[in-house]
Amino acid sequence: MSQFSQDLLAWYNINKRHFPWRENINIYHTWICEIMSQQTVISVVLPRFKEFIAELPDIQSLANCSDEKLRKLWAGLGYYARARNLRNGAKYIIDELNSVFPNNKNDWLKVPGCGPYTASIISSICFHEPVACVDGNVIRVVSRLLNLQSGVWEKSGQDKISCYVNGVISNENPGDFNQAMMDLGSIVCKKQNPNCTLCPVQNYCTAFKNNSVEMCPPVKPRKNFQNEDVFALIFLKKKSDEFFLVERNKGFLNKTIGFPLLRAEEAVSLSILISEIKKFGYNTKYLQGNFRHSITHHKITGHTILIETPHHDDHFLKMLRFFSFSEKNQWISKTHLKQNLSSSLDHKVLKILSSI
Repeated sequence: MSQFSQDLLAWYNINKRHFPWRENINIYHTWICEIMSQQTVISVVLPRFKEFIAELPDIQSLANCSDEKLRKLWAGLGYYARARNLRNGAKYIIDELNSVFPNNKNDWLKVPGCGPYTASIISSICFHEPVACVDGNVIRVVSRLLNLQSGVWEKSGQDKISCYVNGVISNENPGDFNQAMMDLGSIVCKKQNPNCTLCPVQNYCTAFKNNSVEMCPPVKPRKNFQNEDVFALIFLKKKSDEFFLVERNKGFLNKTIGFPLLRAEEAVSLSILISEIKKFGYNTKYLQGNFRHSITHHKITGHTILIETPHHDDHFLKMLRFFSFSEKNQWISKTHLKQNLSSSLDHKVLKILSSI
């Protein structure tokens, strides 16, 4: 084991973050937590992880989980496609691997939803395979160790970082090493105000020696976001206090359940949309207070329209077809509305509704 690894692991043994999936190594738990943690802060993951494991304790229960239950368990974690891939992965392991988890990175890469990062971290923690696991924290740590002030976000820079980690990783305890690198980036080698005096590998840090820590890594180029206006339609049966929800079958919220949505390019404008709805004989009310939402390179400005429908309505199906809403739909009572919404965007719509 290199001296770098010894110094890092000695620090980790004292300062590591304590998470439920770290206490006793369980392949299923490690897999679930790593998928949940992608682009989601750990404070959000912790309660969702505990509930998820309590409801779906193994791959068999995950593979058999219904869409509705899976959405509820994934609520608040974003990117619902990850949950679907997780369930597809469970089915793959059961059907193709006879319920036996892969035991190396290359085989984990064949599991639906598992990219290089996930495959590496599972293989290193659960099967002691010495493979580099590179996330944002590790990129920051290594870019400072090597004083990389440019090219970090290009393929050549990413390859250089992976090569470095593979060169210093502990062969005896690669899982702890990878987690130590992440914890170091999270606790000490932070994006802003890094605490270099507490760094266990300060002696190896070229950026520290050159007084250039704050310049490493360079700012990551921003992805171009598309600005978009969206109309959320809240259909209400006032007498029964029921609301209409659909399963979306297209767009950036595909396969989620929530209020019917129309993009501005489909509805043309607010006035035209309201005019079209009124042709079916419905009372409409534009609710004040726009909501904002960001997802998959889209910055959304949302407008909410409340539409009261009769208890028995012969025109409703015609309107659904007119706006091309999904045939998979349901009326939900107000008391059960919140728990049936599977997107944070819909919860923002519900907040506007609750304020009137």
